[in-house]
Amino acid sequence: MHTELSPARTWAANAITAILDKGQSMDEFLAGPSGFAAMSPRDRALARAIAGTVLRRKGQIDAVLDGYIKKPLPPKAGLMRAILRCATAEILFLRSPAFAIVNEAVSLAASRGKTRAFRHLANAVLRKVAAEGQERLAAFAPEENLPSWLRESWQGAYGDDAVKNAAQVLVQDQPTDLTFFTEISGYVETLKGKALGPHTLRIEASHRPQGDITKWPEFTEGKWQVQDAAAALPAIILAAKPGEKIVDLCAAPGGKSAQLAATGADVWALDRSASRLKRLDENMKRLGLTLHSVCADALNWKPEALVDAVLVDAPCTATGVFRRQPDVLALKTPEQVEALADKQFAILKAACEMLRPGGRLIYCVCSAQPEEGENIAKRAQEKLPLQPLEIDKKTLPYGQEFAQDHSLRIPPGAWVERGGLDAFYIAAFLRT
Repeated sequence: MHTELSPARTWAANAITAILDKGQSMDEFLAGPSGFAAMSPRDRALARAIAGTVLRRKGQIDAVLDGYIKKPLPPKAGLMRAILRCATAEILFLRSPAFAIVNEAVSLAASRGKTRAFRHLANAVLRKVAAEGQERLAAFAPEENLPSWLRESWQGAYGDDAVKNAAQVLVQDQPTDLTFFTEISGYVETLKGKALGPHTLRIEASHRPQGDITKWPEFTEGKWQVQDAAAALPAIILAAKPGEKIVDLCAAPGGKSAQLAATGADVWALDRSASRLKRLDENMKRLGLTLHSVCADALNWKPEALVDAVLVDAPCTATGVFRRQPDVLALKTPEQVEALADKQFAILKAACEMLRPGGRLIYCVCSAQPEEGENIAKRAQEKLPLQPLEIDKKTLPYGQEFAQDHSLRIPPGAWVERGGLDAFYIAAFLRT
């Protein structure tokens, strides 16, 4: 009997192969000819759910499959590993009807030259997953879903609880945080959200409006932008004032630039990538905000005159955003952490040279690795004309518990009982 192939399941298998076998990010895969836009909204939702579940549950899925696959699949098996991972994700976590999932996976394997020889293996393995998988799953803790190098790193830096919380927050439904540029109170009810402060609204996954985010109330009117609550804090800590000259380095996609521009400050948003800067400009237009966007390398560009403040959101491994972008768990390595440190310090040095004496500098990274946060800030204090600037906890609408004097560290797994928060490091300095 011929089973019609599901476009969503085919897409998910291709996405997982691109990410886990070829090292592409989900954004890179989506930007290519993946066929995502051509699918129906229902298929797009299913495709994202399957691929997302594989990325969030990879450790547990692989542990279950390894119990049934005695010999590793050869590289020439093509999509086969991804087909098995996606089907296992559906059977064990999305609770789709197992019989139909097994049939579809076998049909997908049979439809391709490289995987056809493994269709009987797929049938045998997935039937076992359907019959015994839930029982086997109980032997593998959610912490298995975090790569061992990150588990060890986070355990050393933050302790066992942080690792447990990170593993838990990874597999939860993620809320959507919005930063507003108007008074928030009118939207709490409209969007069924919870105000985290005067400008941040958190919408639980169960209350999210249906359909594309661009169709949500007041999106086109530019009343808000999507921004994790943690990512909104650096600009809040910078506390820009009307008329101040401020540079936002490595600015795209522009969330922090928008926050700064909304205060009435004179903002230069700098980024190396012309395409990312184009998106920033489009976003500013929608939000009705004005700034100077500059396509340049932070290491080579200089402002015409020294400025009042600089915000440095440095390029980093982004391990802190694992709960929203689980592909980082598969793509990042300890070597990348090491390789980025010198670049981060160089950008911080360049930022320091743009500042007038007494000017403020905020350094931040969406990384959970101390090598990219605390270590860089310490090095800056020792080697650059900077002194720590006290963070006034009273000005923080939330997250006061993470602030220590002149820095703020959100550990992985923070706010696990409140829907989670990206892991972030923020340090505040004054130019001496």
